[in-house]
Amino acid sequence: MSDWKFDLVPAPAPGTKAQGNVVWGDPLLTGWDWPYVAIRGAEPGPAVLVTAGIHGSEYPAIDGAVRLGAALDPMSIRGQVLCLPLMNPEAFWRRAAYVVPTDGLNLNRAFPGKADGSFSERLAWQLVQKAIRHADAYIDMHGGDLPEALVPFAIYQETGITAVDAKSDMMARAFGLPSLLIQQSTGGPASGMTLAAAANLGVPAVIVEDGGAGQYDPRIAAAMSTGAQNVLRGLGVLDGGPPDLASPNRYTRFLWQRSRNAGFFRQSVSVGQFVSVGEKIGGLNDFFNCEIEEIVAVAPGQILFLITSPAIPENGLICGIGLSS
Repeated sequence: MSDWKFDLVPAPAPGTKAQGNVVWGDPLLTGWDWPYVAIRGAEPGPAVLVTAGIHGSEYPAIDGAVRLGAALDPMSIRGQVLCLPLMNPEAFWRRAAYVVPTDGLNLNRAFPGKADGSFSERLAWQLVQKAIRHADAYIDMHGGDLPEALVPFAIYQETGITAVDAKSDMMARAFGLPSLLIQQSTGGPASGMTLAAAANLGVPAVIVEDGGAGQYDPRIAAAMSTGAQNVLRGLGVLDGGPPDLASPNRYTRFLWQRSRNAGFFRQSVSVGQFVSVGEKIGGLNDFFNCEIEEIVAVAPGQILFLITSPAIPENGLICGIGLSS
């Protein structure tokens, strides 16, 4: 009997690598190619899932997963790695920010999905049932989408299970990003994310973010591939153990600030900047050069992402601030 854990794709023989396009087995999930690379080591070990392209315009993360799949030698790993570098191909080809164009849903708000739901909900459900729930560890690679800039940071969600949370923390630190957000199971600014679906199944998982504003940077892509390989070392899939890296800035809350009004956003701060309560983040102007709303920080922390597009709707997202308490 095969010990290949991922029902999503056929099992490669031990010590081999296979590639192709996922066949979801759902008649609604057609019309696009979902590439995969499956690597099965010659020796047993953990089963690790790596995804990217949940948001189709986060290019360094997508290429980081492509580079990772190409770099891994099945004769040099223990266990198995499944790389899915383009989970939202329609958004990629249509240059769409945040959502799956077919149903207008943000795929990273659709987890754990629904077997009989919309396109995004079914895609999320298939990934959970056929890959995430079978993984011993999960890395989901992201970056700033078309309208946002960010500082590199990692996120994991606490489960209350000591061993799971310790492994997620190790994975986040091993990736080597300068900031780390530890999310609680409730009270966060967004729900339906990949890491929440994994956490609810007791699967150690981390979201890693680098890049931004819809830009492709090969240096960031290479760094993301290296970061993922460092996580694989920490998991024992690759030799060497986790790297000895500087401790990241750690945050326990993620505050997303929104506007009241619609307007043209003029920023007063930079992404990565530390802000104090009451400090001006920017202003919303009308088209007669009058400021109609001042946006000020309501808590002290670091701006982990900042919307760079001036077009802000009512209740529009402005920035995310990492808070230490």
